[in-house]
Amino acid sequence: MPNGTTDRVYREIRNLLRSGDIAPGQRIPNERRLAEMNHASRAQVRDALLMLQQDGLVERKIGSGTYLSMRAPQIIELAEAHVAMSPERSHDFHETLEARLMIEPPVAARAAEAPTREFVAELDAALERILDAPTWLQFKEEIYGFSRLYYVEAGNGFLCWTFDQIVSTRRANKFDGGTEKAPVANLVRKHFHERLSRIAEAIKSEDPDRARLEVEGFLVGMAASSAL
Repeated sequence: MPNGTTDRVYREIRNLLRSGDIAPGQRIPNERRLAEMNHASRAQVRDALLMLQQDGLVERKIGSGTYLSMRAPQIIELAEAHVAMSPERSHDFHETLEARLMIEPPVAARAAEAPTREFVAELDAALERILDAPTWLQFKEEIYGFSRLYYVEAGNGFLCWTFDQIVSTRRANKFDGGTEKAPVANLVRKHFHERLSRIAEAIKSEDPDRARLEVEGFLVGMAASSAL
């Protein structure tokens, strides 16, 4: 059973993973280095890594090392925002994602056909706000705000209104988060910033097919994260 020191080492390694200095899929420092960094024994580090593995945050590969899980950003985000979906909320969330998957990739593709300078500047500003959002709720608002930009650019008022209804539904239950001022780990910020930057780059490149695929991949990833 973990002792106090193992719990401390677990928290400190988890904080290292939260920092965003290690990207999903990257190898983390080995047991010896982690023991030195955390003033602990290798046995305590090993126990802490086992706890992190049980959380789904790391994957241990025999003969290779320990790696940050590709699912780590979603796991940390949901845990720290105290997201605990009831079956009803989970159903509602997946219905909104299903609706977005039907309409949003073509909307982004249309926005990528001839993006204006003003639109491109707004996308860049929205990406910066995602990095700077002080709380999880504001972070979620900024993510949805980024997506809304290409609905506006596509020029279809009804589709824009439809997206606003989806966001209103999500906002009504605080995006399923339970804490007003929940933090946002840098790992989570970087993950979303990277995914949305790929959408922005596709639009800036005037590549409708790529924009469609990037938005589809982003939304599919969100659906997968909610099933963790």
